[in-house]
Amino acid sequence: MKNCIAQPRRLFFLFQYALIVLLLGACAGPDLSTGHDYPGDTERGGFLSLFLNLQEEQSPPVRMELRAIEVLADPGSWQPLTPGTTFIDARTIAGGQIFLARGLLQPGNYSRIRLLLKESSLLHQDGLAALAVEQDAIELALPSSLYLDAGDSHSLFLTWDVSASLQDGPSLNPVLRIAPRLKKMIADAAYVSCPEINTVFMIRTDRNRVYDSMGVSDRPMYLFSSPVAPEENLFALTVSQPGIKRIGPSVNSVIESYRLPMTGEATHMTLDPDGRLAYIVDGERGTVMRMNLESGHVEERVRLGYGPVYILYLEKRNLLAVSLTLSQNVALLDPDTLANIGMISTGSRPAGMMVLNDLLYIAEEGGNSVLVYDLERNRMWKRIPVDFSPRRILAADGYIYVSNYDSRSISLLRPGQLGVTRNIPLPGAPLELAYVSTSRWIYVGNEGNNSISVIDPATSTVAGHIPLGARPGGIAVINR
Repeated sequence: MKNCIAQPRRLFFLFQYALIVLLLGACAGPDLSTGHDYPGDTERGGFLSLFLNLQEEQSPPVRMELRAIEVLADPGSWQPLTPGTTFIDARTIAGGQIFLARGLLQPGNYSRIRLLLKESSLLHQDGLAALAVEQDAIELALPSSLYLDAGDSHSLFLTWDVSASLQDGPSLNPVLRIAPRLKKMIADAAYVSCPEINTVFMIRTDRNRVYDSMGVSDRPMYLFSSPVAPEENLFALTVSQPGIKRIGPSVNSVIESYRLPMTGEATHMTLDPDGRLAYIVDGERGTVMRMNLESGHVEERVRLGYGPVYILYLEKRNLLAVSLTLSQNVALLDPDTLANIGMISTGSRPAGMMVLNDLLYIAEEGGNSVLVYDLERNRMWKRIPVDFSPRRILAADGYIYVSNYDSRSISLLRPGQLGVTRNIPLPGAPLELAYVSTSRWIYVGNEGNNSISVIDPATSTVAGHIPLGARPGGIAVINR
């Protein structure tokens, strides 16, 4: 590999380093350090999230306006989950699910939910017709008392029977119930981290709905499913206190936590094919380290410099590929020694990568393009223009998907072709990508929309959205 991969001209890059850092500050992705709207110390309280489904996929077009949503804490005080008015429109829910409310609550037992209804209406051909409100307070007992501890993140799920809620008059008497919590892991599930609220959500991939959540401290940014026993080994890379947490999906809790010896921020991570070693990037210090996940010890560390942002294990080549955003290169490392074997010269700000048929696809964020590098022949094969700020790449169902952060779109490529097949527009900024092989969905972390966008590969269109009420981070799919 050495003879055909250009080495960086270090003096040139050292001269430009300070200027590039300043320029990148204006182009970087959103800062997650101060993004949430929840007052107080999250380490001293827990989050309670509320979601709403419909009893029927086709229901009357009823709209409700709630003055408040509250939860009853022992020994008898109502705590607000919403800061103000909440609107619920049955037409926007249909067969899906909406995020309703979230509150940061003090530790303790909670037993009831109360919705304070302000007004309601029914859509007719001539417009909205007001419905009389038979009761302005709907109280629902939880199936079992909920204990919320510091650092917890629980979710509750309401089901609204719209047809049964309509009374003669016309008037509305909302019929709602709280679904009991599932006792075991769903067969096929996706896990999504939301670092701003220290939460990992669980999604039913057969129905594209959130079905549970758990609290994971220290801002879990990325999730990685182990190739060995994934139902027991889901790893979260945390950034406020750099570390790795091992989550047991079958028990919905953090099993082990490992601290990373770094003063910067953990930027990205990848696992070896056995799921025994983790390779972590410290973008601020410009280092890559290898951690043994069986012992929790860091075994090797190397300093690359030049702002590493993404790391990928190339299993066939037994190499690590690391995007160096400040030097416009991808470094190739020996996974055993972390020795730098060579460099692949790229366009501006290389970011996410993906390998398919011995071709390495590299998102060039600053160049609005995807570089395709032939690993067998050790040369660039082609460069494909895409939309603005490509960040992540995924291969699935015979296509290649590229998330374009600034243009709010997904570019669809065909392997072997020289251009974009089509662009799929999204309502928010897309970042992380994951493939649900059993249901054949593409999940897109939609940061601008606080949701997971669901793309149907058969039609190359957006099939729906899974609202989270918080900015999504990493996505991991586990099939049992």
